[in-house]
Amino acid sequence: MRKYVILLILIFCGISQIRAQQISIDKVRDQFFAWDKTEDGALKLYKSLEKADLTKDPLLLAYRGASSAAAAGSVSGVWKKLEYFNRGKGELEKAVGLKHLDAEIRFLRLATQLNAPGFLGYSSDIKNDKSIIINTLKGVNANHPNAYLYLRICRFMLAHAELDAAETNTLNQLIVKFKPNK
Repeated sequence: MRKYVILLILIFCGISQIRAQQISIDKVRDQFFAWDKTEDGALKLYKSLEKADLTKDPLLLAYRGASSAAAAGSVSGVWKKLEYFNRGKGELEKAVGLKHLDAEIRFLRLATQLNAPGFLGYSSDIKNDKSIIINTLKGVNANHPNAYLYLRICRFMLAHAELDAAETNTLNQLIVKFKPNK
């Protein structure tokens, strides 16, 4: 009988541990888009994802990469800043390699490249990422469950990316498409 009680306790603890490790993508997205509201929001998001095994989740890997790269602005010392940035860059590139046509992953890389200091030389994929994001979002249904996310992506790109007239026009059309009816 004692063995069964111990076994049940171990099973219960194991299930509790698994549930504690699950990461909500919606929460991660909200934290990403709220970085500008707190001084070290990127560092906090990175720390929340730092220990997670994301080898089978390219999207969360991309969020961890983007948050690590952005967290470079919250840490002290040149070497520490470079360490955070390079770790993030590496994780973003790995995520893109795993799901190269995923618009959200491409957006995270685009946002990171747009915000990276020029001397780091991390800007070679901006044009390609913009194109993949825009072309993918043009094919997404307006009632898609992630429409709120796509609206945020379009608004971010309008505010931060250098766009030509056609890209601006398309993003404005996508904003209308994804904007919830009230």
